[in-house]
Amino acid sequence: MTLIRLIKRNILVYSRDRASVFFSLLSMLIIIGLMAIFLGNMNADSVVNLLKEYGGARDALKDRANAEQFVLLWTLAGIVVVNSVTITLMMAGIMVEDEDQHRLSSFYVSPVSRGLLVLGYIFAAVIMGFIICLLTFAVGEIIVWVTGGALMTAAQIGQILLLILLNVFMSAGMVFFIANFIHSTSAFSGLSTITGTLVGFLAAIYLPMGMLPANIQAVLKCFPLLHGCSLMRDTFTKQALISTFWNCPDELVDGYKEYMGITVSWREDIVANEFKVAFLIISGIIFILISTLIQRKRNTVIR
Repeated sequence: MTLIRLIKRNILVYSRDRASVFFSLLSMLIIIGLMAIFLGNMNADSVVNLLKEYGGARDALKDRANAEQFVLLWTLAGIVVVNSVTITLMMAGIMVEDEDQHRLSSFYVSPVSRGLLVLGYIFAAVIMGFIICLLTFAVGEIIVWVTGGALMTAAQIGQILLLILLNVFMSAGMVFFIANFIHSTSAFSGLSTITGTLVGFLAAIYLPMGMLPANIQAVLKCFPLLHGCSLMRDTFTKQALISTFWNCPDELVDGYKEYMGITVSWREDIVANEFKVAFLIISGIIFILISTLIQRKRNTVIR
């Protein structure tokens, strides 16, 4: 019951701040703008050029339409993952604000355990992150339908919902771990700005994975965020890839999937989806456990 009250309190604090909700979605708006103006056409052109060179006799207009739908779905998958980070980050800001406003000290001297306090923040972040990501997915499906694309099947939607929950869980654990080292709202504001900018690069959203230097790719592969985005892209684009690259060599399709970050390789072997799922779950659990330990070691101070 105490945990439920903490979760409810944190959700209400977040949802009542309309400005906070708006800025949580700002990264999504920026990415949509970038893709609409610059990156979308560039990626679609690269697909069309590949099909012209390796696809044999084809329908140019159909290829262009399929390429644009593929790029749209690839982008939407990235936006959902970005939101899983930005929304949970704004929820983590509640903890920072509680500390900055000296409310956290009151929690420390209450009979509520530090672990329960951490879970109250994190579960609230998971719930809000899931809701916003679900809304993003619904809006994306409407855009796909309006532009002539096929809607997801029930099985695909179920898989995407599970992936959203998985990404939000990992992101919530990660951002709350980082928030433990931030002690003022002004510092957190700077962190939010930096994170909102970096998350697109860490997940290889602003630029396809293949356009990055090899050493940068190696670093990104160590972050769970890239693997979560890879899982999401694989599900979003599976049918679009078949429609777009029909009659193309398997080597071309496999190479392009790796180039776009749909698959991730390590030492020339493709990383299995089972490993990616386990990596996300274990990372989230580790972040939560460390956050709990940090909170337990903090001194109780009444200011």
